[in-house]
Amino acid sequence: MNNNELNANQEAVFGIIPLSSKERTHGFWAIAAVTIVYSMAPWCFTQGGAIISVIGLKAALTNTIGVIVLFSIVYLLAVIIPTREGIDTWIYQRACFGYKGIVIIWFVAIFATWGWEAILAEIHGTSISALYTIATGNVLSDSWIPWLGATSVIIGFIIALMGPNVITKVSYVVIPGIIIACIVLLTFVFRNYSWGELMDMEAVYPISDNFRENYMVATEWNLAFVCAWYTVLGVIPRLAKSERGSYWGFMTGFGVVYALIACVGAFGALAVSDMAGVYSNDPSIWFSEMGGGLAILSMVCLICSNISIMAVAMYSLSVSTKVILPNWTYRKILIAWSIWVLFLNFTGVVMNYYSVFLSVIGFIGGPTVIIFLVDYFLVRKQKISIRDMFEQEEKNAYYYTKGFNVLGYIALIAGTIAYFLVYDPINAVAKMEIFNITTGTGLSCLVAGLIYGFGSMIPSVKAYLLKDKTVKAE
Repeated sequence: MNNNELNANQEAVFGIIPLSSKERTHGFWAIAAVTIVYSMAPWCFTQGGAIISVIGLKAALTNTIGVIVLFSIVYLLAVIIPTREGIDTWIYQRACFGYKGIVIIWFVAIFATWGWEAILAEIHGTSISALYTIATGNVLSDSWIPWLGATSVIIGFIIALMGPNVITKVSYVVIPGIIIACIVLLTFVFRNYSWGELMDMEAVYPISDNFRENYMVATEWNLAFVCAWYTVLGVIPRLAKSERGSYWGFMTGFGVVYALIACVGAFGALAVSDMAGVYSNDPSIWFSEMGGGLAILSMVCLICSNISIMAVAMYSLSVSTKVILPNWTYRKILIAWSIWVLFLNFTGVVMNYYSVFLSVIGFIGGPTVIIFLVDYFLVRKQKISIRDMFEQEEKNAYYYTKGFNVLGYIALIAGTIAYFLVYDPINAVAKMEIFNITTGTGLSCLVAGLIYGFGSMIPSVKAYLLKDKTVKAE
């Protein structure tokens, strides 16, 4: 391979150049492995713990599995676009929002998404601290936790530098460890509680006396939880060898395993909270309550998964950043994001405002994905101009109005307004009765999709959108 070919390959894997079929490296099992590791992140345990805080365990299990799996069936259709076209979804969204318009959305969404990695770092720190306590009997000061958490960022950075193939190999090693941790936790729970006792357990901190409202708040959180994948849906699918393998690989990890791990978290949080008398949605606290050799083994598995997941996140989000900063090297972007995660880790702001953080993910990640699914499958009927996706000049198809797709922004703003009209994310309460039917994220998706879809049927608007209709998809 000559230098030009090597540079092109590097830019395809670590940048935004479309990947050809011969450059694709990931079949179904490789895609599933990466997404499963991501879905086994400790933040999934945290989500399960958050859900049982507002509804009982029986309702939490049905809500979590039902909402996450069913919503994922539609939501993850988004991975077909990068798999088929070889481009990141951030590149494709230039068709929906304009090449300047997408920068604003990217800025809000991707800065917020790193909050998941901040949660990961905090859990990593508490895990190491708890492991130290179990092993030695001594207790570390809380001031050590952010410093210990920072080690996951540093090691994750090093692994991410090595690229997706190394990350995938690490994933194959980590998956059995997380499964062991889940088995240990569930064994501990069922040794102390019968199934009937668990099903009778009520919410730890219900929001209101109205069960339906509590249930729909939990539904809102689970919908937003799925929307958290928004920023990384376009990176790994570019490596997939087939659309079927890509979609079902993502459904396996982000759809099914994601829901199951959150359910394990619900069991752990409720049982340990009942036993210890103190509520916590931090899995390291649950394992420390267990004590013994199995707790140590589980904690080690949790620590290793933190590092692996941090590496996957850093690679995915850094490659997506190339859409906005194409002249920056992958390494430079990786360093910049590592500094941002470290900042969030040391401030602790994300975990302190978890429900608010989820709301940002929901009202951005929900309607935007629905808009570009409507755009690709219904408006453009799966025909786009790859050339115009990259060459952003006034004469090109996706320039629109000074770089902004007006219809896309009208749909997104309308969806966002609908969200805040019916839901107060700061206090996690409904503001209008329709919330108890649609939730905030569900309504925002519906409003945005309908406005974009019906708006595109207006002849003048259709002509505005489909300047690429005479260009054969490349």
